[in-house]
Amino acid sequence: MSKPFKSYLREAIERVKGKRIEQLIAMGHTKMEDGRQLSELTVSELNHEYRCMKELRKKKVRA
Repeated sequence: MSKPFKSYLREAIERVKGKRIEQLIAMGHTKMEDGRQLSELTVSELNHEYRCMKELRKKKVRA
C-alpha cells in the first residue's frame, strides 16, 4: 500500500528544511539571536534568515 499524501508532503518539507539549515550553517549561522536552534524554525523562518544572511554577505563584499 502506498503512503498517504500527507506523509510525502512532510518528507518534502523536512528535505527543504534540511537543505536550508545546511546552507545557513555553511554561512556560519548556527543559532538564532533568541536562542532557538535552526531545527526549531519553520521553513518560512529559515528562508527569511537565509535571505537576510545572503544580503548581509553582499553588503560585506561591497564594503
